[in-house]
Amino acid sequence: MIKNIIFDFGNVFILWDPRRIFKNIVPAGQLDAFMRDIWRDEWNENLDRGATLAENARHLCAHYPEHARYIAYYHEHWRESLGDVDAGSVALLADLKRAGLRAYGLSNWSAETFPIARAEHPFFDMLDGIVISGEVGVCKPDPAIYNILLERHRLLPGECFFIDDRQDNVDAALKLGIAAVRFQSAAQVRATLEAMKIL
Repeated sequence: MIKNIIFDFGNVFILWDPRRIFKNIVPAGQLDAFMRDIWRDEWNENLDRGATLAENARHLCAHYPEHARYIAYYHEHWRESLGDVDAGSVALLADLKRAGLRAYGLSNWSAETFPIARAEHPFFDMLDGIVISGEVGVCKPDPAIYNILLERHRLLPGECFFIDDRQDNVDAALKLGIAAVRFQSAAQVRATLEAMKIL
């Protein structure tokens, strides 16, 4: 029986897209090429694993000095990567809580920047617990971070349902015995939960 719903945050509750930052500095018509040829996932993944903004900037500039201007801009304007809150996801969370389920957050996010975003969005207060990758030093889809959440809140995998926008993260949850679905829309997830008689 499912008793606990575990949510990812980025692109589930809050739109996250680094293109939103670089569209303000990369010349018009060159953004696609920039994201393909210059942007590296590690620019953000280092933050998700626990690096501070300052540490990450120093590290990246040492490895990619030719892109120092863009690296500095990324760190100075990180909040611009965040878009609107998905009202449907917030409504779904509220309905799950009213139905008596417990809800948790499991997100790859910087320990330095997450508290800023959390303070701006009251829906985070509806969650019964949150594990942030930057705080524990390990990211999804590493099974260790799922186990941290399970152990910290004394959750049984078979009583949990996980929602994430990335298939590799969903697959990792499934391997641990956690029911899971890839997020495409709040309506799609709601329909899945209703079909499974969870909501």
